[in-house]
Amino acid sequence: MNITLLAKKGGVGKSTVSILLYEAFRQAGKSVTIRDWDAQGTSSKALELIIGQGVSQPSKADIVIFDTPPSLEHNATATAVRDADIVLVVTSPSPADIWEADDAVRFVKAKNSSAAVRVIFNKVRKATVLGRLIEESAKQVSVPALPVTLSARECYQHAVAQGWKALDSAARQEVLQLIVALLSQK
Repeated sequence: MNITLLAKKGGVGKSTVSILLYEAFRQAGKSVTIRDWDAQGTSSKALELIIGQGVSQPSKADIVIFDTPPSLEHNATATAVRDADIVLVVTSPSPADIWEADDAVRFVKAKNSSAAVRVIFNKVRKATVLGRLIEESAKQVSVPALPVTLSARECYQHAVAQGWKALDSAARQEVLQLIVALLSQK
């Protein structure tokens, strides 16, 4: 299964979500690999720390995660979308990010009409106004949002360098719920 993570702009946590998915699928016993096509290379750098430098990822895997550049104009983004079974448009609850997310959804629909497309809200602070308005905000996007959101947790930032062991039990549960929601989409 090919899963593409997409965002029109940077800073919404696309690479962090890629690493969290990677680690959760590994915990679930799946073979998984990340194709990091973002020039910043965050996912590649994270994998070097998590699995070790010089350790290669499997060439064939149950799950392939594409971490794309923060651009709808880049060829790698279009290629990853065309090859996807599922496309996750990553956004924060910020209104400006949600507007950009809907642009990304339209891009996906134009490039791959057979892919399941969902929005994932990342960096959610549930006790804030934006956090409480997630359901209302999701209506601004032309595809359903996943029923699981990712909270704004410091341990998610640490997971980019330390993997699964950086997550507390609540974070682990949230990420595992995310992959269950994700797998029910296809």
